[in-house]
Amino acid sequence: MAVNKKKGSQTKYCCRECGSLFLQWVGRCPRCGEWDSLDEEKQETETNLQVAGWVVSKEKPQLLTQVALPDKQGVWATDVNEFDRVIGGGWFEGSFGLLGGAPGVGKSTLILQLLSRLAKIDKKVLYVSGEESASQIKQRADRLQIEQSLIYIVSEACLETISNYISEYKPDFIVIDSIQTLYTQESSSIPGSVTQIKESASLLMRMAKNDNLTVLLVGHITKEGDLAGPKTLEHMVDYVLYLEGEKQEQNRILRAVKNRFSSIQEVGLFRMTQKGLAQVEDATRFFSETAHEQAGCSNYLAIEGGRGFFLEVQALVGETKQNYPVRTTVGFDKNRLLLLLAVLEKHTGMDFSRNDIYINLAGGFRLLDSCMDLAVIAALISSHTETALPHKSLYLGEVSLTGSIRKTSLLKERVLEASRYGFKHIFLPASVAEACKKEELTSTLHVVKSVADLMAAITK
Repeated sequence: MAVNKKKGSQTKYCCRECGSLFLQWVGRCPRCGEWDSLDEEKQETETNLQVAGWVVSKEKPQLLTQVALPDKQGVWATDVNEFDRVIGGGWFEGSFGLLGGAPGVGKSTLILQLLSRLAKIDKKVLYVSGEESASQIKQRADRLQIEQSLIYIVSEACLETISNYISEYKPDFIVIDSIQTLYTQESSSIPGSVTQIKESASLLMRMAKNDNLTVLLVGHITKEGDLAGPKTLEHMVDYVLYLEGEKQEQNRILRAVKNRFSSIQEVGLFRMTQKGLAQVEDATRFFSETAHEQAGCSNYLAIEGGRGFFLEVQALVGETKQNYPVRTTVGFDKNRLLLLLAVLEKHTGMDFSRNDIYINLAGGFRLLDSCMDLAVIAALISSHTETALPHKSLYLGEVSLTGSIRKTSLLKERVLEASRYGFKHIFLPASVAEACKKEELTSTLHVVKSVADLMAAITK
């Protein structure tokens, strides 16, 4: 198949952290401030319109009312309800997506399990691995005891060779594991560089859109937890999924941070087992048994995609002799912790200047929800005073800079859910307690107007 050659090239320097281009090398990137992050790359002056026979579409403009919508047959349900919930009912034919996650979190395991479901509905799959051999993938598939028919495996990193395989085998679904290992001969950059990732992803996107192929890219993540590579990679795809969880924990959470087909509010809950990732049916008991009476532990009810599940917030406040005490969080925003500590010190007189502080959400979950403020404050007070919180107690509310407790979204629904699951004490703002008076609750509602009220209730 003919390939249009690019003409001419110009040497530029690309920052591997932010993707900015410069005409000459400098020690520190002027855009993001990273040191020694500029790589030499040759930027081509023209763009390919044909690569290995894949031609850019030249559709004519048409009225929006004339655009045909895909029918129900264009959605491939995997029957893995937790995955289908996140993606929007199943894989959409012709979609172009990206899955990220930490090494060892279970991305390849989840993919193989989902591909076996596609094989059962007679969809031909091509699994392209640039990191593992075919025998390694075969061993994992045997261990997971999955359906392996119609799943083709190839260990290849050259995009031109991969495109030839696609032309020959004509798969319905393509998995690229991972996009950082791919390279195209049309670029002189090394695999994994910003230019190679952008070029490879761009060509794969054309394949997906022009030939109605369903493509899933697997991406590495940085130490900060973000997808490695340029941000343009996330802009190209139809959806971006993250598989989260700690290696030492069995719990895994699948969430969408971008989805053109459905809402990004839903999450999928899984548990790692010897036979792969198993779906979690009872989300409310996924993370915590909610029966701890130890100092430094409080409970909180999270709402994700219309489902509620209980989380245990753990706080450890310890003495330190260092000039700069440690502030560490797992699953909780560190800046939010610093804000809450300042509020506590201002409005309760507590002094944390000589304390190391650690905050952890049990089960490996990560949240950015201001309604969890009260639970974090309760855990901090409990650990600092070495006072166990009331048995089966729940803490809901946002803490303001003035020290007052404010109402957040869906608080009444959280109270009703907690009451159904046997919580005896619920600490919450006054406005929500007033709204719940007419409900038949088995829980005792404790009104807290400020962090000082909460401290008095805990330490009395």
